[in-house]
Amino acid sequence: MTTLPLPAVPPTAERARWHEAHVLHLPARTARLVPLRDVECSPAAARYLRVTHPDGIYLHQADAAASAAGFEHFAVTTGTASGKTLCFHLAAMEALSALPETKVVVLYPQKALGAEQEDRWRAALSTAGIDAQVGRIDGQVATAQREAILERCRVVILTPDVMHAWLLGQLGRKAVRNFIRATRLIIADEVHTFTGVFGSNAAYLLRRFEHASKMLTRKRLQYVCASATMADPDAHLKLLTGHDFTVIGPDRDGSPRQPVSLHFLTPEDESRDLLTGAAGLLRGLAEEGQKFLCFSDSRKQTENLAAIMARTPGQSDDDADPDASPLDGSPLAHLSVLPYRSGYEARDRTEIQTRLARGQLDGVISTSALELGMDIPHLDAVVLLGIPTSSTSLLQRIGRVGRRKPGRVLLLHSGSPSDQVLFEQPERLLARPLSASTLYLENPNIQCIHALCLARPGGEHDALLGALGRDTDSEFSSAVDWPEGFLGIIDQERSGTLPAALHALRAQAGESPNHAFPLRDVETSYKVEVRHGNGPQELGTLSYGQVMREAYPGAVYLYATRAYRVTRVNPLSRTIQVRPEKRFSTQPICLPTLAYPNLDAESIYQAEVRGELHAVECDVMISESVIGFAERRGPNTFNSLYPLDAHQTGIYYQHSRFARNFYSTGVLLHHPALQGDVPRSQVAQFILDAFRMTVPFESRDIGVTTDKLRVERPGLQKGDAMVVVYDQTYGSLRLSSKLLAGGVLVQVLDTATLLATHALDQADHDERDDLLAVLRALQGLGEAASRPAAPPLWTQGGAPAPEPGNRVRVILEGSRGICLLHGNREMSVQQVYYSPRAGLQYKGRLATDHSWETHLTVVPVEGVQAIPGVSALGWYDLEAGELTPCDDA
Repeated sequence: MTTLPLPAVPPTAERARWHEAHVLHLPARTARLVPLRDVECSPAAARYLRVTHPDGIYLHQADAAASAAGFEHFAVTTGTASGKTLCFHLAAMEALSALPETKVVVLYPQKALGAEQEDRWRAALSTAGIDAQVGRIDGQVATAQREAILERCRVVILTPDVMHAWLLGQLGRKAVRNFIRATRLIIADEVHTFTGVFGSNAAYLLRRFEHASKMLTRKRLQYVCASATMADPDAHLKLLTGHDFTVIGPDRDGSPRQPVSLHFLTPEDESRDLLTGAAGLLRGLAEEGQKFLCFSDSRKQTENLAAIMARTPGQSDDDADPDASPLDGSPLAHLSVLPYRSGYEARDRTEIQTRLARGQLDGVISTSALELGMDIPHLDAVVLLGIPTSSTSLLQRIGRVGRRKPGRVLLLHSGSPSDQVLFEQPERLLARPLSASTLYLENPNIQCIHALCLARPGGEHDALLGALGRDTDSEFSSAVDWPEGFLGIIDQERSGTLPAALHALRAQAGESPNHAFPLRDVETSYKVEVRHGNGPQELGTLSYGQVMREAYPGAVYLYATRAYRVTRVNPLSRTIQVRPEKRFSTQPICLPTLAYPNLDAESIYQAEVRGELHAVECDVMISESVIGFAERRGPNTFNSLYPLDAHQTGIYYQHSRFARNFYSTGVLLHHPALQGDVPRSQVAQFILDAFRMTVPFESRDIGVTTDKLRVERPGLQKGDAMVVVYDQTYGSLRLSSKLLAGGVLVQVLDTATLLATHALDQADHDERDDLLAVLRALQGLGEAASRPAAPPLWTQGGAPAPEPGNRVRVILEGSRGICLLHGNREMSVQQVYYSPRAGLQYKGRLATDHSWETHLTVVPVEGVQAIPGVSALGWYDLEAGELTPCDDA
């Protein structure tokens, strides 16, 4: 990287009233070619290369050809647009040429990538003279057609999701078994995205596939992977697949690059709205004939900016036609700037991708969904609405330009504290570390999910045993190298001795865990529907967390530049009904997020004391509540609080709040400086922002809140204020635990103080002084180094104390807990009793958000979890049938 003298401000930015503060230049790079005579490959691959690359191939591609010819596990981790697809094609040609019955699985993490690459695979194999059909199976392909694709095609493009939910759930089908038996090669693209919840699930998915393969055949399974941005590919791939890889890294990258300039732009008018300023800049690029891709980190921001670009000059929200909907034709067909994000229906994704690839658009405004490998050949510029906190995301976005011609990246100052720091120190931009792999394979919830898929009675293992004519009652055995602890959970599942903490997962799984637990978000998705004619038209899918932000009752939901009013949310069918609406905008009115840390010894993972600062990682329950929404119509804003009047609004919601409860882990921060009348919420937000800058992770994976302690512990006073940094992913992958890794907490607090100093330069002096005083007190300047907290306050890890006699710990009658089997709603326990047939049961009433249901619900005790510091606990004696309070209750 070199920094050159500032050139003139780009004319487009100047007209749109953006000032260029800095510019960085990424120099061009010349190609390093290897002549075809020196490339080691099969006759079919050589035939293909003579036609498509007569002058030779890049250095890293030649390395890949040699690894493919040796049937090694290998990964290509060169830069974006460096020609990694050719490496995949060469590996497949070697495998398909070796044996006529061989089949190849190609995994793309997104359906869009698979759809884009399908024709390229056909063309490549045809040019090589290999008689092999190519097929694709994702969620849009009818189930009735899938077996025929497996039988007919030798290369099958899959998403990991369909491999999990359908393929491995159909091992009783001969066509599926024959396909797995013939598969010799698995190709996985963009493996840096296999991280977090998705990556941890994918690691077990690949091992489950390999388990089936090894039960059906003794032939070796080969892996070939690729990614442009990985911090430690060797370690990541070992965790992901269980195998060692030959890694062909950036030092072997032989591809050329065109020069790219990075322009740091600040608004001339700081009071101007970011989207308004961005829209002016994008219109200027379009007028100059510049093809652009604009990235936003928010789905809602993406939709709002695309809607602004779709308006004619002078048109306001009130001018929008609420009767205009995609039911009367796609709203995308006549627009030259389109939005793109996850959750779109296939029809809309296909239209955007097709027009983008053909160069028929002025630009696309996208979330991170377009960071991945889709080729966009006509691009001139990338615009970033703020600098992403993840260096991985930044490099993926920058890599969209400079492929065939010089390109520009325009970084717009969003006003965030992290942007302020990087705009003042631009040399730090490309020096930040890449995101590290986050695969927590020892997580018991994830292990349980895959043990249920694989080894439950009648599961994948038993289906294979039955097909092979072997005894399904035999002891489970596997030739796969499983992560530590997994085989123990399999033994517990097969012997009916799963620990109580996993019973709720077992109940949720039913007889089809492959469908009950999706790979990416183990919360079931909601489908958005608008009524049309005789049935609904689908307008995308949302996770529960996205529903809380975008599609709560009464919200204006944005889809493909159009606005829709949410009229009903049905948690039982997981559907959201909407109607067309004018282009108003809404924001949820939320109660403060509540955090209920569990400070029992068995629920604490680690703890330390730094001066007067206590930091404890433990299990925590999080409760989020929406109580209404603020709606903006032109210059006016008004609030609507729940319950809503259905006669006036046509919106059915008669509860006082729309709530979500979930269990996770988090880090509790307690300090005397957080007590009293101090700006705790601001302190918490600066800590979260600093954490994101220090340890790369996806912003949606970590949250922060402030709350009060509901229990008493030595050094911690009941009622004291605290900050809790917590995992927002299901069951927690303990991402927040990195806050207590060596030196991280100190660095985060230092960075938080720096961010606050920059952000509050123009703030009221008293407000600024109060905030900085709290942050500096948390830093513990001049205090002794951190030390583990001493017993009896904390016990790191450890199992629960043994239950005395034949007793079970339960929630006392008259108290309440969270019912895991009914959407994590609160349950008021009316009775605890033992049923000879069903076991220990609760009978109680479920919350309806403003009261309790009139009828009683019966659930097993393992289906209701205590609320830390709130639920009153006791012992149920199974022999005497007596219920007594716990001594520590």
